Amino acid sequence: MHSVAYVRKIFRGQDFGVVPTSACYKSDWKLIPRAEEHKYLNAVKNPPQPNCVPEAVPFPPLLEHFIKLERQQKGQPADERPMLPIKSVLVRKPNILPAS
Repeated sequence: MHSVAYVRKIFRGQDFGVVPTSACYKSDWKLIPRAEEHKYLNAVKNPPQPNCVPEAVPFPPLLEHFIKLERQQKGQPADERPMLPIKSVLVRKPNILPAS
């Protein structure tokens, strides 16, 4: 027999709203009395700001040196600093229900 609970999902400061979950047996959950509910609802006033990742970072010094040497050998300008592009990954809502 499976049980389903409806919980307000907050993960790493992001509020995912009220969602169903089948993980009702875990010790991570705590039942809060109605009289103390306001303490928990008002506790999170300033959610953390998401980290901003730059689009590119500099190469390590030795690799940067070799890239500049390669550019000089090809006759390209080697004055500007080579940068390593970083791909950003979209944050998705975690799947909390097992796939049926």
